[in-house]
Amino acid sequence: MSAIEAEHSPRIHYGWVIVAAGYLVGLLTSGLLSYTRGIFLVPMAAELGSSRLELSVGFTISGIVAAVTAPTAGWLLDRYPVPRLMALMSVWTALGYFAIAAIDGRIGLFVVMGLFFGLATLHLGGPAPAKLVVDWFHRQRGLALSLLSMGASTAGVVTPPIATALIESFTWRWTFVIYGLVTLVVVVPLILLTLRSAPPRSTTPAGANSALSPANADPVERVWRRSEYLASSTFWGIVVIFGVMGCVFAGVSLHLFAHMTDIGIDPIRASFVLSLMAGLALASKPAFGALVDRLDARVSVMVSLIAQTAGMGLLLIADDYSGLVVAAAAFGFGYGGMVPLRNALTVIGFGTRSFGEVSGAMRTAMAPLSMGGMPLAGWIFDAYGSYAAAFTAFAALYLVAIAAVWLLRFAPVANR
Repeated sequence: MSAIEAEHSPRIHYGWVIVAAGYLVGLLTSGLLSYTRGIFLVPMAAELGSSRLELSVGFTISGIVAAVTAPTAGWLLDRYPVPRLMALMSVWTALGYFAIAAIDGRIGLFVVMGLFFGLATLHLGGPAPAKLVVDWFHRQRGLALSLLSMGASTAGVVTPPIATALIESFTWRWTFVIYGLVTLVVVVPLILLTLRSAPPRSTTPAGANSALSPANADPVERVWRRSEYLASSTFWGIVVIFGVMGCVFAGVSLHLFAHMTDIGIDPIRASFVLSLMAGLALASKPAFGALVDRLDARVSVMVSLIAQTAGMGLLLIADDYSGLVVAAAAFGFGYGGMVPLRNALTVIGFGTRSFGEVSGAMRTAMAPLSMGGMPLAGWIFDAYGSYAAAFTAFAALYLVAIAAVWLLRFAPVANR
């Protein structure tokens, strides 16, 4: 069935095609680098003569640039066709992979991560695909967002062993070249051929972006002024909660592989721990999506935070492979809710018409928290030769995030 036929079929709502295509884009873009950058850390440090802190700063720069440009990106997402922006940024990402393969020092890394990946992140792995989904769906939006975010987690399951094997066989530079070729040859055509902006609301199949009468319209479905959302406790609750989640996830994703090999775990076995962690995140995403559709959104957030806190505590005391497996499983289950819950909570609190702008403002506000995880862990390791203090700090941050849940203010599920 063609894309046009699917769009008009009474049995297939095109929103689900958007979800499937967005899943693949997430797998091959944001998920690809996020879940394998830690595997590049040790060989890159050895060849470039850089410390882990310096490389951590390099990878963090992309997040800083993304945070600074997020309000502008959000404004663009609310006003211009999202698929075109995503296609453009896919080409930009491919060029970034080719550029990083040619760097000869940490300064080159800083420039490439900021100029290429910092600008592309928001349009590929952040609000852009989520913006498409929230526009296509009204009911079952949490489920749709969770399925969308499973693409990145699938990358976390399958790519660590593949990246490890590629680096060992072809070096880290040629592995980045392969990443770039995949982006150009697969991702760009996928976006151009399948993704499209949602039509105006009309009567559509169950779960789709169905028509809403004034009597049952979402009370937050309006354009929010900047002064309004910045004055909302819900805005700042989401910023703190997901800023902490982003901070810890970034630190763990970059440094866990190095931590495991430091304590004597074979690289291939260590890569399978990363895959297990991502696998549990993959499995938990639909559960969190269904949960946020049916219960108070704060319940879903608490479940996610408690699981992540338990995982960090277990990681702190794990000193063998079995302990690392258990810790990774608990942590992975919890952080599986990070992306779908953040997007769902933003829509629940602020609606779809301001989703891009509010999401962009949140990313900027989160930056002081979310950008600190990678360099903090790198600095602690360089100073003390261990990640123990970093993992302790991460566990403490989760307690702050749990307290921030009480800042969230949402309408009851029946009223949404």
